[in-house]
Amino acid sequence: MRNCRNAIEELVVEEIKAQTARLGADRQKEVSLNEVAAYALNRLPPMYATTQRGWVQQRKRAYNELKEEITTMVRRAMMGVRRDVLRESDPLPQSELEDQARSLSQLQEILGQKDLTWKEVPAAVEEALLTIKLKGAVSYTYLSPSKRDALGIKDYLKRTQKTEYSWKSRKTSVKQIEKAETDDKHIIEAKEFASYMFKASYSFKNTLESLVLWIVNQQVQRLDPSLAQQVSLDEVAAYALNRLPPMYATSDQGLKQLRQRAKAELASEIFAAVRAGINIILKVPKRALQPLPFAKFVSEQEQALSKLKDLLQIDDVDWRNVPMIVQDALERVISGELNWQQPSRRGIADNTESSSPSSSSNNQSHSQRDWR
Repeated sequence: MRNCRNAIEELVVEEIKAQTARLGADRQKEVSLNEVAAYALNRLPPMYATTQRGWVQQRKRAYNELKEEITTMVRRAMMGVRRDVLRESDPLPQSELEDQARSLSQLQEILGQKDLTWKEVPAAVEEALLTIKLKGAVSYTYLSPSKRDALGIKDYLKRTQKTEYSWKSRKTSVKQIEKAETDDKHIIEAKEFASYMFKASYSFKNTLESLVLWIVNQQVQRLDPSLAQQVSLDEVAAYALNRLPPMYATSDQGLKQLRQRAKAELASEIFAAVRAGINIILKVPKRALQPLPFAKFVSEQEQALSKLKDLLQIDDVDWRNVPMIVQDALERVISGELNWQQPSRRGIADNTESSSPSSSSNNQSHSQRDWR
């Protein structure tokens, strides 16, 4: 759910990190952050929000009313949960974890720039391709796309990159530094970006999210089209999830067990909560409320993907496949399989093909098929 987030998750992780920092080095290695977080979140009230106002209110409520309870539950989890090798070998499926932020995190790894934002991705990719082309990579052997090993590329780009895209190290003029409002804006942006990227680093999920959203979608489809247009799926899902017991999982087996339990024990409660949410939203006049504070990064992502399509001359780039496509581009240019040029001149083309007008058109079509 892009526009629905449990506000208490970040607070729980912050508390886990704070308590872990007070442990000895050996004890810290025994702590599984994902397991501790899931244990605590399953014993704390859910606090889902879909708007900026709701997000702020939920976080304030958590700080003011649940701080001690969060601390207690995390402490209890730290005492009772140990790293489980079997669970670590049976992680959540990637299909359950994939989202836009995780794709951006993969691009950060590939390009060797840990704080890269969506709006900076096109320039970073173009710079990487140009750097490889200008510097040459004769000592690098071709990496099969099936391996998808970005380590060599990451190290190479770190040695050759000219610009560091980082919230902390972004260069500003003296005048900008002197302006307190500008500094405050950068701090706010950094916090919002951290919230956006938050779940990209962890592997826990409330198994009810997908189930509830599916039921919401089914129920809304049964409405008259004029009424269905008035209903926000995420708002109904948030309403229902805030009235259902959380079911966080960290492994594939746990995910399946909790979903079976939800269908067997909570089916009637889920349907009742969803119907109540739909009725309430239909009774409340629709207002123009600001989305979650980090929703703007979704817009930046869409613009970045549009620019990457032009840069790489590929039509079917989306947030799910963009890490694979970018890594494939770097690997093939490094290996010399592709001779990349800026789109204004030619675009990505295969060295071995003819440069005649007709075959140039065929090359572009062939390249597009190769990237998929």
